Amino acid sequence: MFFRLGLLCCVLFCVNVVTAQQKKPLPRPSQSSDTVRVVEILKTNRFDFKTIDSATQLQILVGNVHIRQGGTLFWADSVVYNEKTNFMQAYGNVHINDADSVNIYSQYLQYDGAKKLATFRDKVKLSDGNSTLYTDEMDYDMNGKVGTYRNGGRIDSKQTTLYSREGFYYADIKDVYFVGDVKMSDPEVALASDSLLYNTGSQVATFIAPTTIKSGNSVINTREGYYDLKFKKAKFGSRSRMQDSTSTMVADDFAFDDKTGFGEAKGNVQYKDTAQGALLFSNRVFFNKVKKNFLATEKPVMIVVQNKDSVFIAADTIYSGLMKDLAQMKNGYIRAFDTITGTQIIKVDSVLKNDSTVAVIKQDSLLVTDSNSVVLKDSIPVAPVTDSIAKPVTEKPVITAKKENKKDNPPPPLRDKPKLELTNDSIPAFDSSAVVLIDSSLIRKKRPKEETDTLRFITAFRNVRIYNDSLQAVGDSVFYSGVDSVFEMYHDPIVWSKGSQVTGDTIFVFTENKKPKRLYVFENGLMIQHVKETAGFYNQIKGRTLNGYFIDGELDFVKAKGTAESIYYIQDDDSAYVGMTRMVADMIDIHFKERSPQKIKYSSSVKGTTYPIRQLPDDKKKLQNFKWLESRRPKTKLELFL
Repeated sequence: MFFRLGLLCCVLFCVNVVTAQQKKPLPRPSQSSDTVRVVEILKTNRFDFKTIDSATQLQILVGNVHIRQGGTLFWADSVVYNEKTNFMQAYGNVHINDADSVNIYSQYLQYDGAKKLATFRDKVKLSDGNSTLYTDEMDYDMNGKVGTYRNGGRIDSKQTTLYSREGFYYADIKDVYFVGDVKMSDPEVALASDSLLYNTGSQVATFIAPTTIKSGNSVINTREGYYDLKFKKAKFGSRSRMQDSTSTMVADDFAFDDKTGFGEAKGNVQYKDTAQGALLFSNRVFFNKVKKNFLATEKPVMIVVQNKDSVFIAADTIYSGLMKDLAQMKNGYIRAFDTITGTQIIKVDSVLKNDSTVAVIKQDSLLVTDSNSVVLKDSIPVAPVTDSIAKPVTEKPVITAKKENKKDNPPPPLRDKPKLELTNDSIPAFDSSAVVLIDSSLIRKKRPKEETDTLRFITAFRNVRIYNDSLQAVGDSVFYSGVDSVFEMYHDPIVWSKGSQVTGDTIFVFTENKKPKRLYVFENGLMIQHVKETAGFYNQIKGRTLNGYFIDGELDFVKAKGTAESIYYIQDDDSAYVGMTRMVADMIDIHFKERSPQKIKYSSSVKGTTYPIRQLPDDKKKLQNFKWLESRRPKTKLELFL
């Protein structure tokens, strides 16, 4: 009896081995699901069949086990398979190849053949050809081709490594959804987030939660967008923030290229330069992260910050960069042309250039000292004024002033240097798409390299408006240097300081601690003070050039040179207006006290007339080109944001 049972078992074993070697499928389990497929034993060194009870019959395969179910191949050192439940356990060097697209490795596997669900344990590795996933435990759905880990895992994709506490891998589309303590490292980018979607094929990381990205010296905070690690391009939304050691930029949307450093910010852009104390507000900004320059459009406002009296600059377009890059800019800043006809609309002779194509400051306005520096002649200290205070005249209707022949303040000698003329033929038509900047090293001394490496320049184009508690201005364009704190205004600029209005072809405002210290007008300078609004009285001083000096933001002294003219309303001891003096001289100096003229000096070729207040000729009350432009004056800083 026992002999027969043993012989029967031996025959059954031989039949099973032969069946396995002929690659015939095992009987289909008694499941009704359409997803159930036949499990085929392709190869094994040893085969055992064991019946535990009526519901449990195990097939045990040992040594170089190779099994297939549909398009999925299995390898392992040993396998235990339950035919009735279609459940398999594999041990040692487990390897699954799913439709030639995904390879999974581990030391232990549980596989539900009915549901096609696999659970991997111990040194799990999943590879799709583009990246490799490492974890200690993973579930894999063969139907949906989705791998899940919940106890920490990482993915290596070319030079990029991503880690998270949980992850979901979608093999068909090669997306990985990382959840919890997400960290990404790359030779050029580091990232931390709570959730992240990453495609191993395209190498694009998509942000769906608050995320911090470090790229070079920049740190980016965002909660929406993507980063292309292959091409180093990115786009962010939802009020993202970009900052480095010297600046911070916040905007609704960002887009930039890390390879070139160029980028664009849109929607309520706020930029802060912490190194120089400058702020920018705009709706659109083009920038370069490497060179730290930007071009702002759509209602930009730039603020040069100080504790109590910041300077606000608004224009159609504002460009700013570091002083170290200014010398590399080609062409000149003062090139104003009609963008439609290409014809010259402004005469400029206020910048010294070494070539023959750009206008220069006239020789009698400059003292040329060497090839690297130019000093304004009028900045030379002026001899003390000794003339007496102007006296009111009431007896005679007309008085002619006595001519003076003093030789005070002789002009310093000038080196011979040819005067260059600006013509339409010498300069091409203005290209409104290009940014042209002044090389400020041509009109001021060169600065140490450590200064130009950190300090910033600002240039604004079209409809420029400037507001400061001490000074306001409008014009066509302005240039500001953080090295010497000079505002250079071009094309019919207007400057107001307290009760004074100054106009000219070109105006330079020198500041100190963000307050005006000196004002210089190149060509057609005219300063006007409205002294009595109801009567229409205006003190006026005019000259080819004007030089004004300030103390604590208040106008203290003005010098007019070159066919200088003045109109001054005289007051008596009771502050009543008693007369008007109109004078012409080669040079006129006026000292102010509490915004009113207190002392006037006329030098060389002096002539003039004083009129009683009740006998003022209407045609003598205003100098040529007089225009009172108070309506264009910015009244508050809030106006600049409208």
